[in-house]
Amino acid sequence: MSARPDWNTAPIRCGRSKCKWRGYEGDLVPERRERWTKNVCPECGCDEYMFMTVGEIKAWERKKAKDAKQ
Repeated sequence: MSARPDWNTAPIRCGRSKCKWRGYEGDLVPERRERWTKNVCPECGCDEYMFMTVGEIKAWERKKAKDAKQ
C-alpha cells in the first residue's frame, strides 16, 4: 500500500463518474452536515474523490494550458 501524498499536492477528480471536475483537495468546498463539516465537489456536491492517474493528469494539464491560451 502506498502512502497518501501531502495535503493539496496531488491532483484529484470527483468520485462521481459523470462529473468532470478536476482540482486539488484544497479546492473542495466545505459543506455543513448535521454536526460536522464535509468537503464536497464544487460542481456536483459529491463527497468522494479519487487521485488522478498519470494519464488523467497529463490530459488535465493539456486542457488547462489550452484554456489559458483562449
